[in-house]
Amino acid sequence: MTRTRPTQHGGRGGGHGAVGAPASRASRSPKRLIAGGLAALTATGSLVTFATMAQAGTPPAGPGNIEIFNKRSMVALEGYAAQAGQEATVEVLRGGQTIGIGVGTLDGTGFLEFNHPGGECWIGVTPTIKPGDEVRVSFSGEAFTDSAITASPTVTEVAGSGFTATGNLPTDPENRVRGTGTVTITGTYDPADPWFDPARFAIETVNPENDDDKTPPGEDPGLSDNRAMGISLVPDDEHPNGEPGLWDATATADPATGTIVGTYTLFTEADYDRVLEGDHVFAAWMAGEEPALGLTQNEFEEIPGPGMGGCPPSPDGQVPTAPTTAELSSATGSTSVDVAWQTPAQPADAPEVTGYRVAAIGGAHAEQETAERTGGTSVSLDGLEAGATYEITIEAYNGRWSAVQSLGTVVVGSGTGVTPPPDGGTDPGTDPTTAPGAPAGLTATSASLDSADVTWTAAAGATGYTVTATSADTAAAVPAPVTVAAPATTATLNGLTSGATYTVSVTAANANGEGPAATATVSTLTAVAPAAFTLTRVVPGHESITAEWTAAAAGNAASPVSGYDLVATPADGQAPVTVAATGTTGTVSGLRNTVEYTLTVVARSGTATTRGTVPATVDNTVTPTDVVTVTRAQYRADKREYRISGTAQDATVNRVHVRLGDVAGSGTTIQLNVPVAADGTWAVDLRNGPTLPTSNRINVTSDSGASTVTLMTRTR
Repeated sequence: MTRTRPTQHGGRGGGHGAVGAPASRASRSPKRLIAGGLAALTATGSLVTFATMAQAGTPPAGPGNIEIFNKRSMVALEGYAAQAGQEATVEVLRGGQTIGIGVGTLDGTGFLEFNHPGGECWIGVTPTIKPGDEVRVSFSGEAFTDSAITASPTVTEVAGSGFTATGNLPTDPENRVRGTGTVTITGTYDPADPWFDPARFAIETVNPENDDDKTPPGEDPGLSDNRAMGISLVPDDEHPNGEPGLWDATATADPATGTIVGTYTLFTEADYDRVLEGDHVFAAWMAGEEPALGLTQNEFEEIPGPGMGGCPPSPDGQVPTAPTTAELSSATGSTSVDVAWQTPAQPADAPEVTGYRVAAIGGAHAEQETAERTGGTSVSLDGLEAGATYEITIEAYNGRWSAVQSLGTVVVGSGTGVTPPPDGGTDPGTDPTTAPGAPAGLTATSASLDSADVTWTAAAGATGYTVTATSADTAAAVPAPVTVAAPATTATLNGLTSGATYTVSVTAANANGEGPAATATVSTLTAVAPAAFTLTRVVPGHESITAEWTAAAAGNAASPVSGYDLVATPADGQAPVTVAATGTTGTVSGLRNTVEYTLTVVARSGTATTRGTVPATVDNTVTPTDVVTVTRAQYRADKREYRISGTAQDATVNRVHVRLGDVAGSGTTIQLNVPVAADGTWAVDLRNGPTLPTSNRINVTSDSGASTVTLMTRTR
């Protein structure tokens, strides 16, 4: 017989299996460190290091992690401890366009989730997250973003073969039924998906009942006590599929068909039933085993859309976007109005617009309405009163009706008098015997160094417009004229000169000629250096200096911050070392140990620059130093024998010096000028050395400026 398990839904704290509290789900190995196990790893991780302060990492930089439940329209942030208490903005992007956005505050462990009970809702619409979509998170307190790409594996079917009993062992409890049954999980993936790696993929069945200490008295506990039973596409000796004598498993992926098949073989009826009825999870991640960053999870029979009451609907529950402009025409002497429009852009994944309702409201009685429904993008409204004014409205339908949108008013049969709606509707039905007048409402604005945006109100009877710009400044570049066809009422002038003032002219034209110009003035912006920012931390290292700083704000809208330069200037007069950075942290490498350097950070906006300020609490004059360690320190009293060894990071013509005492560079000599080998190791093997003092302390210094103090171990 064939059975499929009943649907289960929920989430963190609600039976969802994939995002449980850290203690409530145990992956059977680090290789399958997903969901709850990962939360335990990252939520208590160390502070974000310099290496993690990246922009839009795919996979996430860590220790914070992004979990994506694509079909479930759910996202969970975990382990962003360094950003705890900050406001996080999460965007879902497809092809660079935002299709969903949510905002919430990270808790004290750096955790936040969207579209799940206890979490935040998406704003406006609950996005339908699909393979290839990017989930990006940014934080209110710093210039740090992180992101992950949704992987493509998707569970499509779970089926059981039926269980065949074969007989029990004498030691089995009375209620145990031994035999064989298989549960097969089938799914699909995109073989061209660059984020799918078979070595970073697991199938898991999660069922809390599959645990000895949770089996009710009198029921068969089964053989397996794994709450989460995982199968790898790429098993190995350390992480085999199944457990000998308890359960077996296999999994394959066929790139020719894009199919994934995983099969459990169970040896008791209790295990068979629990595996069949559990949550069946495909989990794919983008980083190495520990931690499993950029996690995509797809569970069987999930319900897409809002995960809790009161959240916005999914795109398939959104009303359509109705047109806001249309061509309205009414021929002289007629009793009809012709309306034509274009279908506007709809929300991502929204149902297709399948129809419209267009109405003319007015006439001798203001309440009179004549309406037509159509599946096309034009309609003729007949039987109207000649000479009467009507308002034209439109509604769009995609399974739900949109709000009523006004397209303007028209005087029936006059050939003139069409009034566009306030947002710029058009009127191609005006008197065609004269050239149009000057466009009204002309505005010209610029938020850039070399362009201006121009808008105006449609001129009656216009079929097109010409936009030009001139300047009294003889050094200012004059852009080429721009022509646009009606019903467009906007244009952009490019190729302007930064900081120049222009007079913008717009003329309307039709078959009878060009009308008078409307004019406006606009000034382009001048490049401005970034705003002041602050150097917050400078840390010397081995042949390097690392710095952190606050993000510099743009000087104006036309001067975005394009990056930063870290400049390390040595005190001995040699050439400074400069390294570029894009975030708010960076490291200058290739420096010389024991040489003092002054570090400055410069923000760039094109060629305009601003040097970061250095508060009194920050020392930006530092000295890169070597790092030495002691890995062995033994002393034999009867022979005054010393055996000491360790490492130094500087392995280039470097020596260490070993003395008694806990003050670096002083005390009785044990051995000086000990060479550091090419691999960074050094060693002292000395008899008849000085007597070890009762403090048991020695100090080690290097020619590269490093020092350390350690305790000796007496061997006899």
